[in-house]
Amino acid sequence: MSRFGEEMINMRPLFLLLLLGIAFSLGSDTPLLGDTDGPWSYFGYTGYSGEVVINSLTGSSYFYWLFQAIKGNILTDKLPLILWFEGGPGCTGEIGIFYDNIGPFLINNQTQPVNNPLTWINNFHVMTIDYPLGTGFSYANSPSDMTNTTTSASAQLYNLLVKLAKKYPTWFNRDIYIFGESYAGHWIPGIAYKILSENKSPNPPYKFNLKGIGMGDPWVDPQTQTQTYSYYGYQTGLINQEEKSIIAQYESTVLAMMKAGNLTQAMNETDTSVDLVAQYAGGVSIYNVRIFESYPTLGQFPAWLNSNSTKTLLRVPQNLVWEDCNPEINTAMAVDVMTSFINLMPYIIDNIKVVIYSGQDDLICNTIGQELMISKINWPYIKEFMGSIKRVWKVNGEVAGYAQSYKNLAAISVMKSGHMVGHDQPLHLRDLVIRFVNNQGW
Repeated sequence: MSRFGEEMINMRPLFLLLLLGIAFSLGSDTPLLGDTDGPWSYFGYTGYSGEVVINSLTGSSYFYWLFQAIKGNILTDKLPLILWFEGGPGCTGEIGIFYDNIGPFLINNQTQPVNNPLTWINNFHVMTIDYPLGTGFSYANSPSDMTNTTTSASAQLYNLLVKLAKKYPTWFNRDIYIFGESYAGHWIPGIAYKILSENKSPNPPYKFNLKGIGMGDPWVDPQTQTQTYSYYGYQTGLINQEEKSIIAQYESTVLAMMKAGNLTQAMNETDTSVDLVAQYAGGVSIYNVRIFESYPTLGQFPAWLNSNSTKTLLRVPQNLVWEDCNPEINTAMAVDVMTSFINLMPYIIDNIKVVIYSGQDDLICNTIGQELMISKINWPYIKEFMGSIKRVWKVNGEVAGYAQSYKNLAAISVMKSGHMVGHDQPLHLRDLVIRFVNNQGW
């Protein structure tokens, strides 16, 4: 099983950007005859949410949750809209809203809301989507509606966005940015490429004003990123030379398996490489090497999401059960997990701005792997980017990390952060997003 994901709750390691999950049943007891979405208001904040039917024959539906900017009105203003996607594959967008401090309120231990001063909706409208089908409150009523590749999921997601844009024209009549973490290194290139290519077609169903994408600790190019665990472990002092050699042998096996087309086996061997680093280092977390336990639990927002009152508020069927991740999706997409999407990046960078950020203490999608992945992007200016100066990036006078940029591409290394930058350094991530969207530099 892949475990590339955020490590939450009890944090059993899973390999690719997956969070730990509990099985999610396929479909709803009663297929929806139509969309359920509409406005919500809670704790002084407003927005829209609910189910949107993606297949009228089966009733399979996507759940979205849109938060209006605190001083904005998505019906009349021009503030940017940020779309947020989580990893997995098969983990819900609500993880970002709550655990990564994107949303306007958090849920405390008494299952009560408390204001989050670091929310992104101080500056932007934000929408998250439980993606793909079978994730969170999104569900499939037919196996034929499920997807097992990023490409097929992107086509389905594009159709959903077109439907929303035609249903609510003002929402998308503005600059749009797409952000996400972990397996979003697949999701975001997939949907960005789809949007950009459709925009240039003779008669696009809708022309989205996509201005940029941001990927946090992304899993983009397995052929590169699977080969860096031994080196990262050695360079950070987690393992010694002999242990490095042992792990490097597993990495060589992974590369040979990928070249032979044995992608599921390659994924399993990659799990072993990652686990060995953690084991040799005394049991460090593969998501943050500075801790010897799991990330803190998800808190009480899962219970809040599963309450009848919240389901009524968010306009989802009462019989649905929210879970952080669906391992069945992760298993079904094993081949996709080990498929590279780096080939889409040159086209994307040529057309919109891109920021790739990563926590310095993340092992599973480590900074060495990110830099090597970026160096492989077949973009005409990649040499100039790689040779550009790394600048110290500060937030409120404190060093937050290091930034490198050239033309449309920026890469940021975030200090004192692991796999989930928004959880570990919420103020710094929000600063990063604001700088990127507003072209403020580093």
